[in-house]
Amino acid sequence: MDLGEAWDLKEPVGSSEETLPGVVLAAGASRRFGQNKLLFPVGGHAVLYHALKEALQAPLDPVILVLGYECEKALQALEELKDSPKLRVLKNPQWGQGRAESLKCGLAAVPKHSAGAVVLLGDMPLMTKELIARVVEAFLGSRKLCFPIYQGSPGRPVALPKELFGEFEKLSGDASGIKILTQYWESAVKIELAPHEEPTQWDIDTPEDLAQILRAS
Repeated sequence: MDLGEAWDLKEPVGSSEETLPGVVLAAGASRRFGQNKLLFPVGGHAVLYHALKEALQAPLDPVILVLGYECEKALQALEELKDSPKLRVLKNPQWGQGRAESLKCGLAAVPKHSAGAVVLLGDMPLMTKELIARVVEAFLGSRKLCFPIYQGSPGRPVALPKELFGEFEKLSGDASGIKILTQYWESAVKIELAPHEEPTQWDIDTPEDLAQILRAS
């Protein structure tokens, strides 16, 4: 069963001046973790479920979910969210070539009229719709690159203006784009995190990372 049969790939509801498209990256094989970390249960749902739910509840429209590895299992874990009119699901056939390919796949699906897009990671289950909304608001007020600052570096989510998409389309393999973000550090809108927001930046690369998230959940 392909993705078209699994879920109707809905057209965008139609973004307004108060929303931006979102791109949720969730295609990798979790090689460092040893199993599919995105499907690991946290608080009764898969890691990816939490990240996607917050994106769907934030001022993002459409929310473009990029899947790859074990995509059918991911669809099953996200069953409760499938009816969201904002959700669009893509399968990246090149997911095995690295996360840069999934980012490019997601950015290519952003509606042409959009001023930019907000990029999120599927392995950050403590992300909140409130932080996403702050990033969206900062972008809509500036039309500049926007991101939170975490431990002195660019955090997530990242709002990318359309004119920077070409920079990220040059990436390959597992390049994350951090070098591009730091290149534009001075001109970017940087959002300070409150202490209680720091867990939003915790991602999962190792079982130790997951244990930290489970303790905080």
